[in-house]
Amino acid sequence: MGSHHIPAVAHLRPPEAASDGYSGQRRRTSFQAGSDLDDMQNLTRNASAISGHREDGKNHHVSTYELRDVQRPEAARTGPSSATQAAAVEFSSNPSTRPPSPNADSENPFPEGDIQPSTRYPEIGTIKSWRGILILIITGGSQLLDNVYMTGVNISLPAIQKEMDVQSGDLQWMISAYTLTFGGFLLLAGVLSDRYGRKHMLCAGLFWITVWSIATSLGTSYIQLTIFRALQGIGAAMTVPSAIGIISSYFVTHERTRALSIYGAAGAIGFCTGLIFGGFLTSSLGWRYLFRLSVVITGGLAIAGFFILPRDRLEGVEKPRLDILGAAVSTTGLILLSFVLSSGGVYGWNKAFIIVLLIGSVVLIVVFTLIEKKVRNPIMPLSLWKIPNFAGLWVSGFVMYGSYQAIIYYLVLISQEVNELSAGDTAVRFLPMGAAGFITSMSMSKVLEKVKAKTLMIVGMLLCVIAPIPGCLISEGDINFWKHTFPSSVISVIGVSIGYCTVTSIMLASVPLNVKSLCGGMVNTAYQIGSGVALALAAAIVQAVDVDKGHGLIKQYSTGLWCCVGLAGIGLLASIFAIKGKSLGISHEDDEPLAMH
Repeated sequence: MGSHHIPAVAHLRPPEAASDGYSGQRRRTSFQAGSDLDDMQNLTRNASAISGHREDGKNHHVSTYELRDVQRPEAARTGPSSATQAAAVEFSSNPSTRPPSPNADSENPFPEGDIQPSTRYPEIGTIKSWRGILILIITGGSQLLDNVYMTGVNISLPAIQKEMDVQSGDLQWMISAYTLTFGGFLLLAGVLSDRYGRKHMLCAGLFWITVWSIATSLGTSYIQLTIFRALQGIGAAMTVPSAIGIISSYFVTHERTRALSIYGAAGAIGFCTGLIFGGFLTSSLGWRYLFRLSVVITGGLAIAGFFILPRDRLEGVEKPRLDILGAAVSTTGLILLSFVLSSGGVYGWNKAFIIVLLIGSVVLIVVFTLIEKKVRNPIMPLSLWKIPNFAGLWVSGFVMYGSYQAIIYYLVLISQEVNELSAGDTAVRFLPMGAAGFITSMSMSKVLEKVKAKTLMIVGMLLCVIAPIPGCLISEGDINFWKHTFPSSVISVIGVSIGYCTVTSIMLASVPLNVKSLCGGMVNTAYQIGSGVALALAAAIVQAVDVDKGHGLIKQYSTGLWCCVGLAGIGLLASIFAIKGKSLGISHEDDEPLAMH
C-alpha cells in the first residue's frame, strides 16, 4: 500500500503521570501503514483509552506518533477474565470523558475503501456476567428463530398445500420466498449494521419479523403467504450480521470464540425446535400457530434487546456516504441468483427465462465488483479478499453448508416419502440430530483453543463427505430408517457444526471491529447461496440421471445424496490445499488483529 503520513498525537499524558515516577523522556514510534499496522493499532488504542488528554495546536502531518510518558493502561490488555472485566469498566466510562479519536480532525492516512482500524469505543464484557448471558440469549434467540422459520415451515408444507389447494410445483415458494430475501439482503444488512448501529439493526429486524409473522398467520391466499414470507426474510437478514457483530465486539479473545460457538449451537437448537413445533403444531392446533406463537418470542427479544444490548460507540467516527449503487446492484444480483437456483429445478434449466436470469445475475455480480473498485466508500472493501485464507474459508463454508442443506433435504424426503413417517414422527426421530449439533457446537470453543484450525476444517469436511454415504446405500427392500437415514443425519450435523464454528470464528478474528457485521453477512451469504447452488446442482443431476429415465423415488434420493458426497469432497480439497496453516488461527494476544494486505 505504500507509506502514508500519520498525524502526530502530541502531549498525551496519563491522568496520574505526575505520581508515577516516570521520567519525562519522549518516546517516538515510527512505522509505515502497510508494514507495522499492529503497532499503529496498539498506539491508537492506548491513546484513545486514556482520559483527560488534549491535542495542542493544529494538526501536523508528520510520519510519527509522538507519545509522552504513556503507560499502557491495564484495561487495554486482554486475556484472563479479570483483565477482561477491567477492560469492560474502562470502556464503559462516561462517553463525555473520552478523548476524540486521534485521527478525528486530520487527514485519513488510509485510502477510502480500504479496511481501517476502528476508532470506536465498544463496550466489552464476559460470558459469566448477567449482561453477557442476556446478550447471548438475545442474539442466540434470533439465530434460533431464523432456523425455526425454515425447518418448521418445511415440515408444515403438506398441511399448507391441502388448505390452500396449492399445486406441488408452486409449493416450494413458501420456502424459496424466505430464503431469496434472506440471502439477498445479508450483505447490505451487514454494511448498515456496521455503519448505523448493530443494536438498532437487530432490534428492527426482530420487530420486522414479528410484524410479518402475524401477517403470515392471518394470510387468506397462497400468494399472500408467499409475499409475507419474502418480507419476513428481510427481517431475518437484518438479524444475522448484526448479532454476529454484537458478539464479536462485546466479547474478546477466547470468550468471543465461546460466544460464537453458543451462537452456532442456537442454530442447531433452532433446527430441532422448528421440526418439533412444525410437526406437533401442524398435527394439533394447525400450521398457523407456528407463526402466532413465535411472535411472542420475537417481540420479547426485540424489546429486551433495546434495553440490554450494548450501544454502538460511534463518537469521533464520521459515517461515510453509503454506496447506494453498489448496494442496489449487489442485492439485486444476489436475489436473482437465489431465484434462479431455487427455480431452475422446478421450471427446468432449459427454459429461456431461467437462462436469461442466470446470465443477468452473474453480470450484475461482476458489475458490482467493478463498482466496488471505483467508488470511494464501497459497501464491500475488496481488500477483505486479500486477507490470508479469507477466500479459502469462504469457499469451504460455501460448499460445506450447501452440501449439508442438500443432505437434510433428501433425508427428510426419504423419511416422509419412503419410510412414510408423519410430520410428528419425523420430528421425534430427528431430535438426536439437533442434540448432536448442540453438543458439538458448545464444545468447539475449547477445541479451537487446542487444535489447529486447518486440522478442524479437514476433519469437519471429511465428516461431511462420509455423512451422506449411509443414506446413499438405501435401496428397494432395504429402507430401514435407523440404518440409513439416522447415521447420515447425525454425522452430517457434527461435521457442519465443526466447520461452521471454525469458519465463522477464524474469519471474524481476521477483520477489524468496524467491518465485523459486514464479514458476518458475507459468511452467511456464502451459506445461503451455497445452499441454493447445492440443491440446484443435485436436482439437475437427479433430473437427468433418474427422473428423465423413469427411475423411482428411492433411486432419485440416493443419487441426490451421492451429489452431496461430491460437493463435500470439493470442500475437503479446498480445506487441504486452499487454506494455509501458517496464518490460520485465532489471536488471543490482540483483541482486534488488523489484517490488511
